[in-house]
Amino acid sequence: MPHHATYAVPNEQLDVVVIDDSRTMQGIIRSMLNAMKVRRIRLFDSTETALHAMLNEPPSLIICEWKAGLVSGHQLLRMVRARFMEPLCYVPVIILTATPTRAIIDKAMAAGANLIVVKPISPAVLQERIGWLQRDQRELVLGPRGAFEIEGVRESMLAQKERAAAVRKAAITKPAAKPEGVAPPAAQEEAGNGSMAADQWQAFLRTKEQLERKAGLKPGEAAPAPKPSIKPAWTALRRV
Repeated sequence: MPHHATYAVPNEQLDVVVIDDSRTMQGIIRSMLNAMKVRRIRLFDSTETALHAMLNEPPSLIICEWKAGLVSGHQLLRMVRARFMEPLCYVPVIILTATPTRAIIDKAMAAGANLIVVKPISPAVLQERIGWLQRDQRELVLGPRGAFEIEGVRESMLAQKERAAAVRKAAITKPAAKPEGVAPPAAQEEAGNGSMAADQWQAFLRTKEQLERKAGLKPGEAAPAPKPSIKPAWTALRRV
């Protein structure tokens, strides 16, 4: 599978297309690219005019505002990444946006964006992002819808969605509430043992009272001490 068009290409050989409906932003990005000694810089106000020019001369890199012109950055990505747009389908795309919401990032990455950069952009950030693309060895693979995708992006996004779903499920699921007035098992067991011991003691007291009545004693009265046994005197006589 092929690498994207910026991989291992030095700045002096880069042909960069910048699409932004703000002339001020176009000038800022052009100054940054000139400082990086980029070979060629082409500026466009809309994605429509840029697309026609890129079909005739495919660039090395596209830097596009997410909401530039009637055709949005998302629509441009879908058209560029189509299989029949070869060799334009191999050109990496950096998306610029001032509102980097989770929805925009997911939508751009799923459509084939290589990077999303938040505006306003600094020269150091732009240079670092382009340098990262020049070292990025990920290949372009043909997806199930007939469009090229960046290797590993689909699996990474799916894993992120699964983790987010697991976190939401864990936050919603609460432990079952314990019924009021019900003691924990250990307390119930202790209470049961105490109740059993009390019942046994009461039964012992009742049995003791019954035995005392049979013996002619009042409840709580001690039994009389046994009389010492006296042997008859004749038992001490000896026969002569």
